[in-house]
Amino acid sequence: MSRSGPQLALLSAVLFGISPALIKALLGSVSPLLVAGMLYLGSGLGLLVLLSFERTGFGAQLKTLSTRQRLKLLGAIVSGGLAAPVLLTYGIRRGTAFEVSLLLNLETVATTLIAAFVFHEHVGRRVWAGKALIVAGAILVSLNLSGGMAFSVSSLLVVGACALWGIDNNLTRELEELSPTLLSSVKGLAAGIFNTALALLLTRSAPTLPQAGAMLAIGALSYGLSLVLFVKALRLIGSARTSTYFAVGPFVGMAASVLVLGDALTRPPARHPPPAPALARR
Repeated sequence: MSRSGPQLALLSAVLFGISPALIKALLGSVSPLLVAGMLYLGSGLGLLVLLSFERTGFGAQLKTLSTRQRLKLLGAIVSGGLAAPVLLTYGIRRGTAFEVSLLLNLETVATTLIAAFVFHEHVGRRVWAGKALIVAGAILVSLNLSGGMAFSVSSLLVVGACALWGIDNNLTRELEELSPTLLSSVKGLAAGIFNTALALLLTRSAPTLPQAGAMLAIGALSYGLSLVLFVKALRLIGSARTSTYFAVGPFVGMAASVLVLGDALTRPPARHPPPAPALARR
């Protein structure tokens, strides 16, 4: 096993792990759909700058993809770029950054399940045991016991995002013909342009210039650079091992939610979440 693989996965986890607290601090009245779009737009634009310094012939790389590989790339863009970040940002809007950060560990569970049962990647007993503990913890965090046993809406949204990212991670691993920077840039630009344009058409909320700049910067680091490092780790040590090291990220996020937002370490009492911003039809 490559020594650099775990290090890349851990650094990727730290960059992504701090994002929920930073996003929660920025949301305000801005539509979560617009936030999701701008995060991925920042990712794509930032990596496009890096690509300008690489002499890899990225146009030629895209042309060499087979029809099956292009479908996998499309699947990764739709699942991990378009849908997952929208569910995550709505989940952050309705819950606490601390709760969301802990639930993000379910991405590693989804990635491992798909890697094992769909792509037949070997997964050891200790890894399965760790995933079982993650699921048990996520269930405890997600339960809303006020007025009966039920799962909170915020938790269900984050679980959905994690499942979609699990699909994305495994599809991404199959695209070894593309450099990690190019792959991440294509995903970021496609998802960012689509979600940003959709948000501007459907909503009236708009970020201030400082908010927009901050969202683009978070996207470039927590989604762009983090994804490049994650893809490199995937190719070195596989989906199951990479996702296990990546599980450090949510704990970084929980620490950030306490330090940045002042979230409580204990589960807060149940409360009605603020309504999502209304969509304006044209």
